[in-house]
Amino acid sequence: MKRVSTNLDVRVANAEKVYSVLRRFGDLTKSELVGHVQLSFASVSNMCSDLEKVGLISVTENVRSTGGRKAARVSFCPDFAYTLVIDMHHTQHVFMGFVNLRNEIRDCTRFEVSDDDSLETILSNIKTSFDLLQKGNAGNILGVCVGVSAAYDPVTGRLLQSSNPVFEGVQLKRHISELFPEKMVIIDNDANLAGLSQMMEGTVVGKNLLSIFFTQGIGLGIVIDGKLYRGTNGFAGELGHIKVSGLMKPCKCGGTGCLRTVATLESIAQDLGEMKQLHDLVTSAEYASYLALRYAAGEERVIQRINLSAQKIGEVMAELFDLFNPQEIMLGGNMSPLFPYMKLLVTKRCKELSNLARAVDLQIRYVEGTTSELVLIGGGERMFQHWMETSFLNLAMIMEK
Repeated sequence: MKRVSTNLDVRVANAEKVYSVLRRFGDLTKSELVGHVQLSFASVSNMCSDLEKVGLISVTENVRSTGGRKAARVSFCPDFAYTLVIDMHHTQHVFMGFVNLRNEIRDCTRFEVSDDDSLETILSNIKTSFDLLQKGNAGNILGVCVGVSAAYDPVTGRLLQSSNPVFEGVQLKRHISELFPEKMVIIDNDANLAGLSQMMEGTVVGKNLLSIFFTQGIGLGIVIDGKLYRGTNGFAGELGHIKVSGLMKPCKCGGTGCLRTVATLESIAQDLGEMKQLHDLVTSAEYASYLALRYAAGEERVIQRINLSAQKIGEVMAELFDLFNPQEIMLGGNMSPLFPYMKLLVTKRCKELSNLARAVDLQIRYVEGTTSELVLIGGGERMFQHWMETSFLNLAMIMEK
């Protein structure tokens, strides 16, 4: 928690309160703001004036007000600045987009990645794509956030257990910083960003949330008291290699019985003999939609295989609930087209194995956004939180002048 000791500290803390409430709720009158932040009307009015001076909010008189003092309406300015988010979680393509301060994707693009692309080729394509995006964006850039399907070691700066072998052991932050000099660069796991993508949801703010993110692997975003938990080395949430019962299928990690060998689209396609169909489609979610149609049509082998995935996901969720006691578990990613057919079995299995989950009626939420949308939105949230923690003081000092 930030220590409040000087007049400037108090001013910064109050400005953050006002700004955060406006970001969450949108337009409010000053009186409504007072109710949310529990400050005096004079303090709120002063904070609004200061925030307006630097362009973070706008204040307008309510022209429709009749009689008495007009109610000033205060609005959050989401396009004051943008985060460039680079989604590199997939091995076959890279998504890039500008995300504003309310985590709205303003513009995005993608480029394909082939098996023989070198690191230098991918970095060059990132720069080219950025230049194209930049032509339609005249706003300030807070920084660059990169989502990866890998563990990021903040001490060495290297990526570990990367889904794309070209990034294994690479100091990606250094390379991205060279592409975007003088910009803040943040590298984070895709599951962490998927979890953060839900932080603008009113029901999630300040809560304990687990976010299970299905891509080529399976990651876990752990949010405790509204903050992302990373573990001692930043590796927390590597869910794909947790062992599940009754499985001896070998995994890429060298072990057997890992969750990712039964609960990913790649594992399903492999068991159904349909790896070519999976790889021929533009996105893996298209294969999930194809499976969903076959499930609904009653294709028995598809039903059995999807139900097996649902059973094992439910087993792992029961363990997670007993360990973390979250208020909510969110599931998202490229499996989302299958969630309508899996969710009853997932919930049933989880509550069969966890008396506690059954006792408190565990809340499970299925998110429909694409994997890249979740990573881009989460990347915007990740950079926003960093900006508030490190740079908001600079704005407050400007306001003091």
